Amino acid sequence: MRKLFEQIKKYWLSNLIIFAVSLLLGAALFLTFFLTRPQNIVNAIDAAAVAGMFVLLSGLLALMGYLGVFDMVAFGFKQLGSTLFAKDPRRDGSYADYKQTKVEKRKDSSYYFIPIILAGILYLIAFVVLEIIYKCQ
Repeated sequence: MRKLFEQIKKYWLSNLIIFAVSLLLGAALFLTFFLTRPQNIVNAIDAAAVAGMFVLLSGLLALMGYLGVFDMVAFGFKQLGSTLFAKDPRRDGSYADYKQTKVEKRKDSSYYFIPIILAGILYLIAFVVLEIIYKCQ
């Protein structure tokens, strides 16, 4: 937990920018979905759910990428490009070398997925609030 706070403090400006961009993307999705349908609370609920889920799932995909879930696919594409266009396709090393390099690179990188997930959670909170308002009417 301490490392998390240190990384957030160290990369606070980039995290703030990522958070703002995620909120703007969610707002654009919300408005696109809401304004293309009749304006009523049911469509506002749907728009908040779509925006929240899109932003949240984007953050979860970024988390999976950070954890290395897609490393094998990335290595495969790198090897394909190396095989097709390089003079010496074996110079890039093995998958184990690639994986170790990625692990070392991730040790001091920002947790860039956290602001995206937080923005998605905010949109889902808006969805829940709109749903409660709708049910209370």
